[in-house]
Amino acid sequence: MRGRPLTLLSIALVAAPAAAADPSLVERTYLERTAIAAADISCNLFSEGERLALRSGLYQAEGELLRAGYTPQKLENLSAEVRSHARALGCDHPAVLEVSATIRSSYRQFAKTNYLQYAGGSSAWDASRSEHDDWAVKQTDKATGVVIGLRRGEEFEDLRFAVAIPADGRAPSSVQMFVRDVKKMREAWLGPIFGAKTLAPAPRSISRPEWAAEREEDEDASGNPFYVFYFGATAIERLELLDPREAVQVELTPSPIDKGKTPVKVAFEVGDLRAAHAFAMIPKVSASALAAAEPVPSSGH
Repeated sequence: MRGRPLTLLSIALVAAPAAAADPSLVERTYLERTAIAAADISCNLFSEGERLALRSGLYQAEGELLRAGYTPQKLENLSAEVRSHARALGCDHPAVLEVSATIRSSYRQFAKTNYLQYAGGSSAWDASRSEHDDWAVKQTDKATGVVIGLRRGEEFEDLRFAVAIPADGRAPSSVQMFVRDVKKMREAWLGPIFGAKTLAPAPRSISRPEWAAEREEDEDASGNPFYVFYFGATAIERLELLDPREAVQVELTPSPIDKGKTPVKVAFEVGDLRAAHAFAMIPKVSASALAAAEPVPSSGH
């Protein structure tokens, strides 16, 4: 049995920044989170918010390990071992009770955190739990100003995948996103080898597009106009099946009126989208509960 999952009380709900993290320490964190998450499935230990916070941290640790060179198969082997161990302990085991109490105590502080940044290999997702932010999760391409991510609807938990484009001309006639089709290729597409640094989406031959079906016009906080294109629910589901190291490509087809213009293609890293999504879905905590919690220091992540 590797390590001592469910025997250490060092579990934090947010991992250390990837750039500063020791892979061996991240592995231990990953195993601890996997173990207590497995115990939660068997024993129903946590509330919805606690479970989402734990899940966010687990996804974050998984992404860091993949970027550190761990293979998906290695992580699956490690996970299977600790899940089996956690289930064997039973719901009344002192370690299970002690670690679950630690998670709940940590969550009472963590619930005051409204903003986090989830750094990936070459980009980052900005995540917000504020109902005043239209974007719950977003990533911006600096070269084009195109924003991709999850936007909130009328309800806090109503998140839709969207692409926003600066409105400095006619709106594109169509917007599509090319995502690796896991039925055509199960393994992650990690792009060019031999040290290539650029994002490399999967070839079109093993990809399947998601088409934006709705469009609206909006303004950012500075009053700059932009077009927002919304995708269906399958876009989020398909993206979260990908490896965090993979990339997807958004293609903007210009209006036929704009003669001479060619499609614009923008690549985005998948990164820790699952972790940012789970964080953004953590429900608001009552004022009395927040008042009882001490502020949590910034994680820098």
